[in-house]
Amino acid sequence: MASLGGRRWTGSDKVRRQTAAMPPTHVGREEVAAHLAKPAGEMVELARAADLHLVAHLADMTRLEAEKQARLRRWPGGTGPPPQSSETRPPGSR
Repeated sequence: MASLGGRRWTGSDKVRRQTAAMPPTHVGREEVAAHLAKPAGEMVELARAADLHLVAHLADMTRLEAEKQARLRRWPGGTGPPPQSSETRPPGSR
């Protein structure tokens, strides 16, 4: 194994060069969140079928958060969460 500044590298130099040469692609947070929700849901089903309760719980939390983030990003007002109504705001906040 080669060492990269104290880190271990198990791949070849060619793979490392190819990976470093790949241009970054811009993907929006909404797309990433929506994409992550589906496999997280599949992980929940697999974990529950295998009685891996903690793994199922964590995957379900991941799925819920990904769906929430995707939904919040689609809000018509732009980025971030939708504005709160006065009924859901904490007392004394404006």
